[in-house]
Amino acid sequence: MAEDDATRDSLCGFPPVTLADWRELATRELKGAPVQKLVHRTPEGIELAPLVTAEDVGPAVPRAPLLARSRRGWAVAQEYRQRRPADAGAAAVEDLSHGTEAAWFVLDELVAAGVTAESEGRAGAGVVVGDAANVTALLAGIDLAGAEVVIDAGVRALPVAAALAAEAQRRGLAPGQLRGAVAGDPLALLLAVGEIGWSIEHVYKDMAELTGWAKTMAPGLRTALVDATAWHEAGASAADEIAGALAAALEHLERLVAAGVTVDAAAEALLFVLAVGRDLPLELAKLRAARSVWARVAAACGVGPEGQVMRLHARASRREQSNLDPWVNLIRATTEGVTAALGGADSVALPALDEALGEPSALGRRLARNTQLLLRDESHLGAVQDPAGGSYTIERTTEALARAAWERLQAIEREGGLLASLRAGAVQGRVAAAAQAQAQGVATLRLPIVGASRYAARPMGPRLGAQDEGEAATAGAEQGDRGPAGPNETAGAGAAGSKQGAGGSAGAREGEDAKGSAARRAAVRRVLSQAPWPNVHVLKGMSEVQAGLGGGLGGFQRPGPGERVTPLDRGRLAAPFEALRARGQALGSPKVALVAFGTASEVRPRVEYARAYFPVGGFEVVEDEPTESVQVAAARFANSGARVAVICGADARYATAVPELVPGLRAAGARVIVLAGRPKDLWEALAAAGVDVFIAAGSDALAALGAVQERLEVLA
Repeated sequence: MAEDDATRDSLCGFPPVTLADWRELATRELKGAPVQKLVHRTPEGIELAPLVTAEDVGPAVPRAPLLARSRRGWAVAQEYRQRRPADAGAAAVEDLSHGTEAAWFVLDELVAAGVTAESEGRAGAGVVVGDAANVTALLAGIDLAGAEVVIDAGVRALPVAAALAAEAQRRGLAPGQLRGAVAGDPLALLLAVGEIGWSIEHVYKDMAELTGWAKTMAPGLRTALVDATAWHEAGASAADEIAGALAAALEHLERLVAAGVTVDAAAEALLFVLAVGRDLPLELAKLRAARSVWARVAAACGVGPEGQVMRLHARASRREQSNLDPWVNLIRATTEGVTAALGGADSVALPALDEALGEPSALGRRLARNTQLLLRDESHLGAVQDPAGGSYTIERTTEALARAAWERLQAIEREGGLLASLRAGAVQGRVAAAAQAQAQGVATLRLPIVGASRYAARPMGPRLGAQDEGEAATAGAEQGDRGPAGPNETAGAGAAGSKQGAGGSAGAREGEDAKGSAARRAAVRRVLSQAPWPNVHVLKGMSEVQAGLGGGLGGFQRPGPGERVTPLDRGRLAAPFEALRARGQALGSPKVALVAFGTASEVRPRVEYARAYFPVGGFEVVEDEPTESVQVAAARFANSGARVAVICGADARYATAVPELVPGLRAAGARVIVLAGRPKDLWEALAAAGVDVFIAAGSDALAALGAVQERLEVLA
């Protein structure tokens, strides 16, 4: 060992570096600030340190269940949400012939929940399947013996599975040749929609019947989803996502076992779905921690070794996407795909880069598919079973997340389980608190969104693959996601800022996403106000389901009423900035003139800040040379054609310069006067001198930019 160390030192030519040496250098680079300043704290309270050593890691997490995977590498999956089954099936046929290995069909949430008629599905929100003919159209052209097919059918999983089996039989295939899943997660639908049309008892009875049939006749099909996507899309923390998934899995196990399914069969029927977000180390650790905690939970429930291995599907975050710069979505999906691969997912689905604009284009799907193929087949990310294993940072974060998730799972169980917690609103309250903190981070630019809240890009015009201007216009109008709820604080709006003037979070609710949310809720209310649920007989087995398919899947509704809870408020992080940008463009992309008052070195930091700040709100920025003359500054502004003046300078000049600048700028045509910076001792005096809005690092950018837009609207 000593010889190896000597050889290494001679080859490297660098002297050994101790931890104390690193801390000394870090302190020097931080100009005397403590190294603790480099520690990042997650919403769970986990500290992510810049350097982690073996001494910090502690005992390792269980290895065998954590590393187990059903295959080497992962299955390349793509998800399909086209409204018409034939369109979704045709897209899958094309993709399966070019490298996709697993086709995931996601039903419209309201249809899957059984709370709306098949004809009321929303474009772009999911596949609408109402009868066996729809299932046949969905699967037309797909090699059922060669491809892995997953249908997320919600509470309709039993009749959809019967239709799938009938289609396989028509093609001369035995159910045992089918691979994939026909399943649903009623608890995930409750979180997403707030309602399922059938009683929870009958939903689990169906799940038990389907699981028993598949165990005997179609062992290649999984029949129970554990989908934590709604948690992620609502802004839950990573630990809460894990806890929510495991709490749902426990609810499934308990209900299935009570219905006569063995605990091993119930565990082996589960298919877990987790979304992967922006933070690579944290999200990677999330997937590893989920496997670890599930292995412990399953073992405690008496599940055998095979059932302790989590079958995990990872989907790249739809919450992180933006319609303002869709090309950046391609990079986002790539990093999330890397995270899922390194985190040990069994299958991965990446969204098309233009999915936030409406129905994904063929080119968008192709890029999503080929991204995975490059990561797996050319970059060989799947060649190593646990590539992140042994990294002190990842191991420590995995263990910390596992412990945090365990504590949250215990809290849910103390509340009586996930269903009881949902009925009481406890889960929704915790997620809403986390989402509010996340929304505030987005509004204050601490959580930047490239292309939307940072480095603003021009919105994409025609969608990828659009054939003409009419198609492009239609694509731009189809924005099906909802914006996240968030605080409307106006710390950056200065003396005139108000929640109504914040324009950011408030504006988001006036945009397309909020309209989609209102339409969804209206549809649910419309269905809930209809006649009582039909008193239909309870089906006893798969054969009876198959025999009754002629009446359509909707004919299998159970006696009601169904289950109702308060749903989570989900949406994309960029939605408030998308609404803000749209509002700015509706105003004609008004010009903003940067009034650089002072020397070049004095004004540079705030000029650069303001230059990047205002395009986020749809403003056009006009710049001129710095000046120390009030008259010159006013004259230059008059020639700029702008209606908004942004004073950029040093705090030391503001006390005397601003009261002199404001009258001249007003006389030169300034409708709104903004100050870059917010000196706390001068704020009230500067506001009294005529500054309308203050912008500064850490303040609410949505509120400040919205206040500027509102003033321009009022004064127009």
